[in-house]
Amino acid sequence: MSPELSERRGPGWTRRRFVQLGLEAAAFSAGAAATGTSVFLVSRLLPPPNVPSGAIPDDLVYTRSSSDQWWNAKANTPARAGDFELWQGATAVWRGIFSDERHLVPGTGYPVLVIRVPRVDTYYDLPDPPAYSLPRGYALFYDDPARDLRIVAGFDRCTHLCCYPGWHTAQGPPLLRDYLVPPPTYSVYHQDPVYCICHDAQYDPLLLMEDWNPKTGVPFPGMRLVHGPGTFALPLIPLRATGEDVLQGGVADLRWYQYC
Repeated sequence: MSPELSERRGPGWTRRRFVQLGLEAAAFSAGAAATGTSVFLVSRLLPPPNVPSGAIPDDLVYTRSSSDQWWNAKANTPARAGDFELWQGATAVWRGIFSDERHLVPGTGYPVLVIRVPRVDTYYDLPDPPAYSLPRGYALFYDDPARDLRIVAGFDRCTHLCCYPGWHTAQGPPLLRDYLVPPPTYSVYHQDPVYCICHDAQYDPLLLMEDWNPKTGVPFPGMRLVHGPGTFALPLIPLRATGEDVLQGGVADLRWYQYC
């Protein structure tokens, strides 16, 4: 637990004392049950759980990679559409809780992969976007014809075992190429798809399709699974850009992301 959250328990509450008191409460309850003694409410003994507070922006905010990546210098700042060269991607967080402008509360928000792809519609198999009740001003991807710019964002949790897929950051053996369907990122543009190094699941940001979340029973748009062992597509984050070119995510249905 972070020092910040530990401090919020109040004066005199150290981690050691908190754990010790919990053990004492458990021991007392067990002894009371054995002797038939009535047990008082443990809630009187333990402080209430800490609920982080702070701002929850719609901005996609860069997160630092453990390896040397181009966006690390931008960590904790909003991602902007103009930051990305063709085929560049980055990690970010969406709807995280920020205790102040630059400090993300650990463990909050949705991890996101942001990728600039070519402005081609050849490979997409998208349903009608209004069917998803997207928030006003948002689309399934950000598109700017004047700058020949298209950006796709996906939930960065693999649909196999919820590991974190990456975009052109894998350090390991070559990707397996026995694809379920030919991914145009590789077969046409010679770029590796989104890749989960843990078990070789791969997703293509050019093959956007409708899929079904088996955990929540809702349809969603996502990047098509092109290599197992994932079981369904990687859900998209609807996007728009502000007047300052900041990429923002819009909430259509949070059940798209509820499978971990």
